[in-house]
Amino acid sequence: MITRRTFRLFIVLAALSFLGVFITQVIWVRKAYSQKKEEFNRQLTLSLQEVVRDVLRYNNTKTFPPNPVSQLTENYYAVMVNDLIDPAVLDHFIKIELLRFHIHEPYAYSIYDCSNKQLVYGGYYKEHLRDEAGNTYKFPPFKFDNYYFTIYFPNIKLGLFSDMGLWIYLSFLVLLVLVFFTYSFFVITRQKRLSEVQRDFINNMAHEIRTPLTTIGLSVNGIENNRQSHPEKVVVYAEIIKEEAHKLKLQLERVLDSKDGVKLNKSLVRPDSLVLACCEKIKLINGLSDAQFKVDLNAENCELNIDAFHFSQVCSNLLDNAIKYSPGEKSIWVRSGIKGNNFFLSIEDKGIGIAGKFHKRIFDQFFRVPYGNIHQVKGFGIGLHYVKQIVKAHKGKIELESEPNKGSKFTVVLFLDHKNG
Repeated sequence: MITRRTFRLFIVLAALSFLGVFITQVIWVRKAYSQKKEEFNRQLTLSLQEVVRDVLRYNNTKTFPPNPVSQLTENYYAVMVNDLIDPAVLDHFIKIELLRFHIHEPYAYSIYDCSNKQLVYGGYYKEHLRDEAGNTYKFPPFKFDNYYFTIYFPNIKLGLFSDMGLWIYLSFLVLLVLVFFTYSFFVITRQKRLSEVQRDFINNMAHEIRTPLTTIGLSVNGIENNRQSHPEKVVVYAEIIKEEAHKLKLQLERVLDSKDGVKLNKSLVRPDSLVLACCEKIKLINGLSDAQFKVDLNAENCELNIDAFHFSQVCSNLLDNAIKYSPGEKSIWVRSGIKGNNFFLSIEDKGIGIAGKFHKRIFDQFFRVPYGNIHQVKGFGIGLHYVKQIVKAHKGKIELESEPNKGSKFTVVLFLDHKNG
């Protein structure tokens, strides 16, 4: 069986592996893009140098300017010619040389007019650049006052990425593998958590059932041993068996109700009367004084269309928890009343409390607040889940206020659709 320490180590190693693969992939793609960009710049520089040679050869000029190509920005280049530039001739040679060097990116170019000392839009490659290059893109001037032209590639990044087809495919494949393993990791984590919950539930249930079964077994032995000599004890043992059997039945019903859902049988009842009956029973069973168990009910004239049995079970569950999770001196305070158009029932204790990180999970099925390896309180972890389901079935809500070592306060709120004055 995998220990928690081993599983945590697995989580850490898996996270580091995922992070390492992701970072490697990012570096890989950036390096590939950088190489593509360098290759594009190299090919473009060679092609533009050939354009200059073609223009000078057309003009019968033998002097070739040194390093005629200058990259001004990532997608903007200036090319020195140092001779007259015929727009039609330049357009022809640009197309020929770019195609010869396998450069198919859309571009627009401009020619520097020495007489007006400004760049004049020259032409474009790809029809959609007519408006973009001629109207929206402003060709910034170069620092030299001589014959030159500039060329602009508006979609260079997209073009470079499109040329990285194999790289993009491999990156997508690696990303897909990472997503798959991440999903598998979360599934494994969730299954392990559910396995732990199931194991804890079975252990708790076995513990809960073992006690009444042991008591029943001892009572049966007592009846057999005292059937003739002490008939009065037989009656006592029979009552014990009856009571323990009833406890077992309640435990099993609670589990089945949690599994099969809630079926309500509503009727118009006074909730305060149900709460008072639960309080008196709990108070009597646990031998609590008035100082330890305060009851302040202020909705005596209120009537609600609710399921009396399940509402009583909600009240009993909350009261049981308030007592069970209050070790030492008990201090329980039960209140009810009307607030706005709602009936509320609050049960407050001064017990061990619940840490904030468990407030949302406390109503989950089979969840129990962990207290290390010490099981301070018996239970299945389904009581509060049952309470939440019943309240939800009544279109109400349950609220929790709690801090460790300061106690807990559960408040049930139900819509007041039936009210007598």
